Amino acid sequence: MGDASVKADQTSLDLLRTPEAGGRVVRGGLIRGVGFGISTALGLATAVLLLRYLGIEDFGRYATVSAVLGIVAGITDAGLTAVGSREVSVARTTAERAHVLNNLLVLRVVAASVGVLAAVGFTVVAGYDGVVIAGTGVGGVGVVLISAQSMLTVPIWVGLRIVSLTALEVLRNLLTLAAVAALVLAGAGLLAFFGVQVVVAIVLIPVTFLLARVGLQFAGGVRRDVILRLVRETLPLALAFAMSVIYFRVLVVLVSLLSSEAETGLFGTSFRVFEMLLGLPVLILSVALPLLSVAGDEDADRLRHGLQSMTEASLLVAALLVVGIAILAEPGIRLIGGEEYVGAAPVLRIQALALMPLFLVQTWQLGLIAGRAHRAMAVANGLALALVIALGLAFVPEGGAKAAAWVAVGAESALALFLWIALGRTRRGGAPSLWFAWKVALAATLGAGSGYPLRESPVIAACVAVLVFAVVAVASRAVPADAYHAFGLSRHREAG
Repeated sequence: MGDASVKADQTSLDLLRTPEAGGRVVRGGLIRGVGFGISTALGLATAVLLLRYLGIEDFGRYATVSAVLGIVAGITDAGLTAVGSREVSVARTTAERAHVLNNLLVLRVVAASVGVLAAVGFTVVAGYDGVVIAGTGVGGVGVVLISAQSMLTVPIWVGLRIVSLTALEVLRNLLTLAAVAALVLAGAGLLAFFGVQVVVAIVLIPVTFLLARVGLQFAGGVRRDVILRLVRETLPLALAFAMSVIYFRVLVVLVSLLSSEAETGLFGTSFRVFEMLLGLPVLILSVALPLLSVAGDEDADRLRHGLQSMTEASLLVAALLVVGIAILAEPGIRLIGGEEYVGAAPVLRIQALALMPLFLVQTWQLGLIAGRAHRAMAVANGLALALVIALGLAFVPEGGAKAAAWVAVGAESALALFLWIALGRTRRGGAPSLWFAWKVALAATLGAGSGYPLRESPVIAACVAVLVFAVVAVASRAVPADAYHAFGLSRHREAG
């Protein structure tokens, strides 16, 4: 078992430095996209149960706790996982990888535990009711356990074993749905729903550990020098990701503090749907981080080419999602929550616009991580966080949920601009060209325009809009050449 594990790990080390890695990343992104679709369907089913069972006011409390704990999970996750993936990817020996992973796991659990304690303290100081405070504590246990499980997936991720990684994500959503359904059938109170992730983690951790050991044996022991190196590498990046994670979710908190419970419920409903889409660029694009990390250390031209292709693909996918949401928002919200929540549809349409800069942000942050430009990321995210707080305080008290949605769009667009500038300053020619954007705009405009006259039949309208979007995207060569090459196709031939 040990020899086989070492051999498999060495194979993944070598794979990242071969031309085959690029194609595997593209295909892996597609697999992750399919898995995301399955997970989204499961998540929507979970949301239907929660919305219809809890009602708008209790769901507002649930959304508030989820947002607070989401901030904790994001802060303690993003920096360490990203640094861990990069350091494991560029490691030259199996032993070095094992030491990095051991110490990452220790740091992650400690950071999550401290974050949960801080979250509980915040809910007390902010004056939330007892259910919200207790829910934050119970849900926090799940955050710590899921944090450990997430760190165990790093060797699976770096080894580009995307099917296994995707299966774990689908399993997590399936277990969540099953647990929520069981609580609904049992007539449970609000507090019980915050313990769902504890149960999910207890099932996932042993499964993840077994899968991780296939590609890497975790060596025992914690090394002080590795811990210190990881902390030095992680702190500026963690700060950047902390602000990135906070500034969307802080809007949920601002609405809950500065507006009515009804507005909190509407924004919480919109954000619940949007939050599921937030995971899409992370799931798809993060597959490329190991490859970009190696390119950042060893091949600047390869890094530049990879970022350009990812930028083109990201904006294209985001625009397609925005077109679909614009058409399906109202019937989708009605299906999920019923007539009580239809007022969240306009909020969701506005918030969906943030997906376009969001996809670019996720792509460009990976480029900065690969280039070790953590300070530039921290500055960009700090500016965006300051902007969202200032705009939120100015407009949410009067504008409620819709104002918060527009603030999210503006802040995300500003962050994308800041990161694009940072890429250009980090290395010569590092900022991707945006000349292709007119093709995406054309596809989105014609797609949405073709679906609008059919809006009384939203499913037909969405299908027509997507078809027209795809035809225009292919005809205008908006689809990156690398997407064709990964499947042995020629863009010239496909474009006709």
